This record gives sequence, C-alpha cells and structure tokens, in this order.
Amino acid sequence: MDLPHLIEAMSNPAAYPHPVGTVEVRQTHISVVFLAGAFAYKVKKPVRFDFLDFSTLDNRRHFCAEEVRLNRRLAAGVYLGVVPVTSAGDGARVEGEGEVIEWAVQMERLPESRTFRDLLSRGELRAELVEELARRLAAFHRQTAAGPDRAGFARFEAVRRNLLDIYAESTAQVGTTVSASVHARLRQRTEEALTRLRALIEERAARGMPRDAHGDLHLDHVYHFSDRQPPNDLVVVDCIEFNERFRFIDPVADIAFLVMDFAFHRRRDLAAIFAEAYFRESGDDEGRALLNLYTAYRATVRGLVDGLKVGEPEVPESERRAALGRARTRWLLALGELEEPDRRPCLILVGGLPGTGKSTLARNLAARAGLDVVRSDEVRKELAGLPHGAPPAGARDEFYSREWSERTYAECLRRAEERLGQGKRVLVDANFREERRRQDFLEAAARLCVPAVVLLCRASPEVVKARLASRHGDPSDADWEVHRKLAETWEEPGPATRAVARDIVTDGSPEEAVAQAVGALHAFKVTGTGS
Repeated sequence: MDLPHLIEAMSNPAAYPHPVGTVEVRQTHISVVFLAGAFAYKVKKPVRFDFLDFSTLDNRRHFCAEEVRLNRRLAAGVYLGVVPVTSAGDGARVEGEGEVIEWAVQMERLPESRTFRDLLSRGELRAELVEELARRLAAFHRQTAAGPDRAGFARFEAVRRNLLDIYAESTAQVGTTVSASVHARLRQRTEEALTRLRALIEERAARGMPRDAHGDLHLDHVYHFSDRQPPNDLVVVDCIEFNERFRFIDPVADIAFLVMDFAFHRRRDLAAIFAEAYFRESGDDEGRALLNLYTAYRATVRGLVDGLKVGEPEVPESERRAALGRARTRWLLALGELEEPDRRPCLILVGGLPGTGKSTLARNLAARAGLDVVRSDEVRKELAGLPHGAPPAGARDEFYSREWSERTYAECLRRAEERLGQGKRVLVDANFREERRRQDFLEAAARLCVPAVVLLCRASPEVVKARLASRHGDPSDADWEVHRKLAETWEEPGPATRAVARDIVTDGSPEEAVAQAVGALHAFKVTGTGS
C-alpha cells in the first residue's frame, strides 16, 4: 500500500481496535502521526535521505523499536510499544491479523495544550518552569551514556561535516526558502566559527563530554503537567532515533535547539534564562562559547526540514505555506547568530515630523552603519510615476490622502521585507506618525527574527521652521503648515514600541545626531563599538 492510500486507510476510525471518533493527521517530512482516541500512532514515511533510510519495511520496524527505547528515557510512560498495521481488504487494521503492511509506534495521546509552545503562546510559560527544564536536562546529560563511540561522532571533523552538510542538502531550496546571499554568507560564517572553535570542540570530545543525547529538543516536544508528580510533570518526546551522529553530540548542541526555538518564538528573554540555568546547573562554563554556533546550526536544520516539507505534495497547501514562512525565518535567525553586529540583518525605523532631520539622519546613519534605505517620500513619488524632486501631480490633498499613505507604507514594508530576506540591514525613513505603522514594521521584524530599533527625531520649532524654509528639490513636499497639522495627530509610542525606541535630539549638528543614533544601535547590538 503506497503512502497516500495508507494515510487514507489509517484516517478511518474503523482501522483501530478501540473506540475512535475522528482521526486527526499530522505530518512531518519523515513521518505521519494519527491522533486516534486516547492514543497516537506514528508511522515512518518510506523515504531515504543522506541522513536516514526508511525505505524498507524492516528498517521502519527497527527504527520504530529504537524510537520507543530511546524516548522512554525522558517520557517513560508515553511510549507504549510498536504495533503492526495489517491489510484489511481495501483498508488497513492497526494490530490486526494477516499481512503486515506497516509498523507504528503507539503512544499515549498528549494534549497539545500542554506543550511549551502552547503554554508560551498563551503567556503561561513561567521562567521558573524554564529553569526547571534546564535542570532536568543537565541531570539527563550527566546520566546518559558516554564513551569513545559517542565522542567519535562529536570530534571536530564529524561536527564540521554535520554543520556543512546542511548547506549541500539545502542547495535545491536556495531561491525559495533562503536567498542565495544568506545561504552563502551563512556557510562562510559557519566555517569561520568552526575554525575559531576547533580546539575547544576537539578537546571536549577527547574528554568524553559528548553524550547519547536527545537531538531534537524543541518546544513542541516538551510537555508540562501540573497535576502530575515529578519527574512525570515534565515530559520530553520525539528524540532522534534514525541517525546516531545526530544524537551522539555535545550537550551544548542539544540545548541549543531549545535556545533557538525560544528565539524563533520571539522570546529571547526565555532563551537566555534557559541557557543560563543550564550552564549554572551543569557547571559547563566553557560550553557557553559554543552556544551561538550550535544555535545557528539548529536553525539551519529546521530551515532545511521545513524546506523539505514545502516540496511534499501529500502535505496540505496551507501547511506548506506555513513551512515556507518558518524556513525563511530560520535561515535569517541563523545568520543573526553568527554575524558580527555591524553586519547582522536588522530593521531600523527612523521617524519624526517634517523638518526634524529624519532624512538627514537616515542618510548619514545608513552610510555609517551599512544600511539600505527605503524612504517613504521617494516611494510615494515612484508609485505615482513622478521623479523624486517633482511636486505632486494633481491635488496635493489627494496625493497625501490616507489611501495614498496606505499604499506607500505597504510598499515600504514590502521592500523592507524583501531586503531583509536577502540578509540586508534595512533602514526605513518615514514619519511613522501613527503607532500602528510602527507596529506593522516591528511585527515583520519579529516574524523574521531580526532585531528592530525605532529612532524618533525631535527638534525645536525654531529649528524645524528654518529647515523647512530652506528646503529645495527634496522628495518631501512638507512645509511648516504640514508639520503643524501632523503634529496635532502625532501618536507617542506604546509600551511595545518604547521598549525598542530611542529619541534622537536633532537641534545640533548632523554629526551629533548620528552619534546618538549609533549609540542606540550599539545598545541593541546591531552595531559594533567602532561604527
């Protein structure tokens, strides 16, 4: 029975030996999970990649058994065993009689609402629980198997192969899930980091630091049950069973997956809390030096995996679109982990009323900090088919109407996202008078996992009047009357924006304004001290 027909057959409630209402189906690039009543059944897709071989029924049975054995270390009561799926006429029967057509891992069905990801989305994931998970994982790493066979997979050349294989395996995805520039830069930064850390990686392997670890620690795989007694209150499922070289790893490579996933879900604060608790509990201070490299690696792995899902025709279109968005974000996250602050992809918003010097600051700051500028005044003229210095065609009020502003900001956002996707550092120069405009851009930056900073220019009325009076041939058509009207409707930043915003006083020289702005960017780690 081919995979599509197997999925159809196992989606039938009658295929199971216990009462089932409806069957829910979940897919990854290598497996299909059927949520059926009180249980979940996981079958492995008949696929073969460089890193796994599920191409035969015997292989799939073997790896089902390995999945149960290994996952009982951190989820003892969840993994119930391996069961046959047999032929039943045109359909299939779980634990039936007759010819075995597939094997499935039988598990207790765990409520998705108890995953760390869902707890996080509801604002219920406390820092104390994150620290407790770190302590449990540190204990797990102390207790799990070590030895020369494990260490061999974590020596430098093996680590280098694991990290660089991702770039070879993802070549076909370049231009779809990751831009060519991001892919190339990230490979270069990975090789540079490997060279810098070679001695440390090799020394840790020689000392026996690598363990038979989990290998796939992300937020979907961690569950918390407040009504259960420890250790059953924290359950971690779905470790790597199909390839020992992905599981016999340095403990830092193991925890880096969760660090990456916290960052991907916009909670770098919890990523830092988790990492600090782990290093404190494990006493592994030297391991901190490896965290960025392995966090970037975990992001590229997930980018590759999501990219594979994008190309699978049996996966619903909505899931493939979601996987595409996740993959693009993962690659940018990885680049941000390894780039120096002066080259790190970021989004800078420079706002302020007309005459406050925002465009002068934007131009000078872009030259100083290597930023691509998107200027709203120029975009507005381009959308109207006008030269940048030309006055508005037709009625001025129509040209600056809400409809035209919507179009202008939408195009600025599109251009910013496109350039961020190429790994660029982007500055958007617009008045950003309304808080919702700022939030649209900040949401895009958060979605792409790139840091964002809002710089709001302020100047005294006397200075503004003088600047506007001396303006000639500028893409902006604003005068003092426009400034005054806009000032009446200016919205101060809300709490979320204020957290990443800095006021820039521009009454002085352009150099003084740039110095303030560079200081703000340095505080948010998107420039170095020498910028």
